[in-house]
Amino acid sequence: MTLPVTGTAYAHRGAIRIEVHPGGALADLELTEAALRLGGTDLATTLLDAIDEATAVANQRTRHALESTLRGVDLAHVGLDQDPALTERAEATTPPTWRRS
Repeated sequence: MTLPVTGTAYAHRGAIRIEVHPGGALADLELTEAALRLGGTDLATTLLDAIDEATAVANQRTRHALESTLRGVDLAHVGLDQDPALTERAEATTPPTWRRS
């Protein structure tokens, strides 16, 4: 059985853990009491930033898995484009076995 690709991000010193599928669909969310003490606006901003980071990880992992199969296809057309800075951070989480030489 193949597990779905996901990306995970942590925020507020581990008080928030977000896991998403490619494209940003929420897979799991954990909030501690410390996260809830951030207040509505700060919590929302922190969650959205963590979702962006986790989505970048999930998208990059998906991109690596699909590149060899879909040579020549612009993966941005399937919703896997993102901010280059997030791509850099996400790339650091990609297993070396998925990287092309």
